[in-house]
Amino acid sequence: MAMVGNSLPMGFVLVRFLLSLAFVFATYNPTGYSLFHWISDIGAGALSLKAVVGVALAMTYYAIFRVVFAAFRRSGLIVAGLAAVLFVSELAAIAAPQRSQPFWHFNILLSQYIILCTVAIVVSLGISWSHLIEQLTGQLQKRYVQR
Repeated sequence: MAMVGNSLPMGFVLVRFLLSLAFVFATYNPTGYSLFHWISDIGAGALSLKAVVGVALAMTYYAIFRVVFAAFRRSGLIVAGLAAVLFVSELAAIAAPQRSQPFWHFNILLSQYIILCTVAIVVSLGISWSHLIEQLTGQLQKRYVQR
């Protein structure tokens, strides 16, 4: 049984979601102000700095997705990804203005935001999975990542 005094508040799940959302949108977003756009711009910044940032970003994503894959496994990752896509696309359908003739640029932009929010949701749930299970059931989870 989990001890009530030692458990983290559920606000940490929200903080993890906001941090994963910031991390995903800092890596790439359709506005053009992201690490992807900075690295792909030939004239901006030193090449060595871009290489260091690229390697650090790749290592961070590798560590994050190892944790997420350890929490969800393959089938859980597929189900979590599909559920997040459905959730975000429903939110986008509610929030997007209804048009008689859809504009293709708006649809492409909306689909990019849907994919980015989906990745952020899956990452934040994967990182918070053990904490959520402990809060819901009182059971501690200990899985070891195979090397």
